[in-house]
Amino acid sequence: MVARVGLLLRALPLLLWGGLDAEPADRAGQELRKEAEAFLEKYGYLNEHVSRAPTSTQFSNAIREFQWVSQLPISGMLDHATLRQMTRPRCGVTDTDSHATWTERMSALFAGRRAKMRRKKRFAKQGNKWYKQHLSYRLVNWPGSLPEPVVRGAVRAAFQLWSNVSALEFWEAPATGPADIRLTFFQGDHNDGLNNAFDGPGGALAHAFLPRRGEAHFDLDERWSLSRRRGRNLFVVLAHEIGHTLGLTHSPAPRALMAPYYKRLGRDALLSWDDVLAVQTLYGEPPTLIPPHNPTEVNGHSSRFSCFQADGDQQVYIFKGSYFWEVTPDGNVSEPRPLQDRWAGLPPNIEAAAVSLEDGDFYFFKGINLEATEKIEA
Repeated sequence: MVARVGLLLRALPLLLWGGLDAEPADRAGQELRKEAEAFLEKYGYLNEHVSRAPTSTQFSNAIREFQWVSQLPISGMLDHATLRQMTRPRCGVTDTDSHATWTERMSALFAGRRAKMRRKKRFAKQGNKWYKQHLSYRLVNWPGSLPEPVVRGAVRAAFQLWSNVSALEFWEAPATGPADIRLTFFQGDHNDGLNNAFDGPGGALAHAFLPRRGEAHFDLDERWSLSRRRGRNLFVVLAHEIGHTLGLTHSPAPRALMAPYYKRLGRDALLSWDDVLAVQTLYGEPPTLIPPHNPTEVNGHSSRFSCFQADGDQQVYIFKGSYFWEVTPDGNVSEPRPLQDRWAGLPPNIEAAAVSLEDGDFYFFKGINLEATEKIEA
């Protein structure tokens, strides 16, 4: 069934432009249903061990889960918007357990200090992790449309993106000898399973494997570029697939780098708070996040941050004790500022914070059981 996924791209115009406002004609409808089943199986929404003809309930539930992950109206119906979403370029890794992942992560964010150990178990459970913090990588080959030095620079920057927000460090291995992570461009079937065969331009752009296989594969038939407007931005896809090689699964947060669908390089910060939380739960924070002059430094040792939060404009706030930092979408970090400079009357040494994306209000928590809260308008 999986080999049929590519046909959806050709069948979709029949539905969108054929004037079929309600249910498509029986023959086209049956074909589209088979295409959708193949897509849902490939990306983990239908169990590959169920019948080759899933029941209406199984199919509807799979559609609902896919619509939830894709931020679509949840109807359980194979409507135009759902079919269109299935044709968008994306990562070839499955979206398994996205709903459960999101529920646990949100619970962990609001549960405060008690949840730290649960978060560690949760991320370690979703896939293996590297049991070291210094990892080597090798660029095996590269697309002919881009010069080798440019591609190497993009690879180096993509790894740096993750080392900037975690305790990981990366270095490029020599051309011969072992490397922990290998990045390779392939065409079509490249001997790691029919489900992973590349499908030409569009569709699955790349895929990667969780630790400790250490491989990320990219479709050589894509029009790769490092432009914001032309082709597929290689830097963005590299950074996403590297996230998988570190142990991160897909995120249902729509602005996350680790969301399953291709993200254009724009003005928003490339890493969302969810990406940062995920990698830091596996590997810890970078030792240099807090500058030497930081007021929270004690006896020469930096303290840890309480939490990260992002508002509706994707401005990231980092909180620690009685201080906070602002991180702009382009990655610039402010000097540490006392909480009272912005939120007058707030007690010192908060333990957790959250921001409502609906009204922009900040919620601050303090106390062993986080029972005392303060709600402050933005």
